[in-house]
Order: sequence, then C-alpha cells, then structure tokens
Amino acid sequence: MALWNLFRKEMKSIFPLFGFFAVGVVALHVIVLYKSADFQMDATMVLALVIPYLFLVALAIGTGYYQLHVEWRTNSIYLLLSLPVRGWKVLAAKLAAVLSLLIATSIVIAVSFASLLLRVMWVEVSTSEDWSELGPSLMSLVLNLYWICLFVMLFLLIVVQFTFLCGQLVAKFKWFVMVSAFFGIIWLVFRISPLLSDLLAWTPDIVIGHKDSDMAFLHSGPFIVLGLLCIGLIALNGFIFEKEVEV
Repeated sequence: MALWNLFRKEMKSIFPLFGFFAVGVVALHVIVLYKSADFQMDATMVLALVIPYLFLVALAIGTGYYQLHVEWRTNSIYLLLSLPVRGWKVLAAKLAAVLSLLIATSIVIAVSFASLLLRVMWVEVSTSEDWSELGPSLMSLVLNLYWICLFVMLFLLIVVQFTFLCGQLVAKFKWFVMVSAFFGIIWLVFRISPLLSDLLAWTPDIVIGHKDSDMAFLHSGPFIVLGLLCIGLIALNGFIFEKEVEV
C-alpha cells in the first residue's frame, strides 16, 4: 500500500508535464496535417514521429533527475526518509511513474500519428510496398524495438538516480562527481557486459521478423546482463538513499 501511495504521488506530480507534452505533439500533428501538401513523406515522418519521440526520451530522463532534485530542494526528502518504506521502493515508485507516463505518452503519439497523418499518406504507402508480406515483419520489428528502447530507458533512468545520489554524497564539486559517476557507470557497463554475456551464450535468441520473410536473431545474453545490472543498481541506489546521503 505504501508503494502504491508513493507511485500515485509521483504520477500526480509529473502527469501535467507529460500531459502538456502529449497535447503539444497532437497540436503539431494537426499543423502538419494541414501543411501536408508542403512536406515530403520522409520529412513528415521525421517531424511528426522521430522528433517527438526524441523529445519524449529527453523529457523522461530530465524528469528522472527532477524527481530527486525537487525532493532535496523542497526538503520533502526528510518526510520520505522518515517513512517505514525501504529506499529502493521509494526510488522504484519514481521509476514506475516515469515509465508509465513514458509508455502512455508514446502510445498517444502513435495513435495521433496513425489517426491524423497515416491515413492521409496511406494511399502512397500502400501502393509502394506489398504489405501482405512486409506487414508482419514490420510489426515484429516495431514491437521488439519498442521493448528494447523501454528497457534501455529504464537503465538510463536508474543511472540518472545513481548519478544524482552520488552528487549528494559530497559537499563540494557535486557536478564533477555526478558527471564522473554517470560516465563511470556507463563505461563499467560496456566493459563487463560483453564478458558476462559470453557466459550466457546458451540462452535462447530473440527472434525479430516473420517466418515468411527475413528474420534476425539477437543474443539475449546482453539483455539479461543489463537486467541484472538494473536490479543491482536499484539496490545500490536504495542503500545510498537510506544510509549514506546527507540531507
């Protein structure tokens, strides 16, 4: 129940930010719809899909930092530390709120694009490709890329939390410590992930594509290693949050 209440608190605090962004993207789609005659299809895709998703990623990462920053700035960190809740649960609630709104906003962007713009471009798109063969493969590719991106985003959000908490361990040179912690943990992951992935060569591959067309295979080892690293970092962040951070 305490974890759920923390999750609801975080959702209420950051929902307006993601809601405003989603409304802005829908407004952008409406503008692009009325100006569609002036854009090539590639330009429309970049403007209506690629750029909004890149800004959404930046918004999520920035929100992950803002969540902890505002706790220290408003001194509400004292209340969190006094709650009978483990530190990792407090941080997990923040992660869950950001990921939930990230997923919801990404779906809103996709639905808005499909309903406003894709139907306008459908005649051109449908005549240029054989979708009876390409459709299943494309759907598999999109879904696999989506969960992989979400997985990477989870890792980056955990790293952002770790970075901020490391900065609170020192009284001076906070930004230097934070930048060092961020790039240090990324470097460490890239160094140990291949070594640990080789130990998991026996794990099944991830299949991307459809049996009736070209298929690609991804080794699942790196993703398992990244998942284990995420769990370890969450535990470490919880320990720092509870025991070591000076408020």
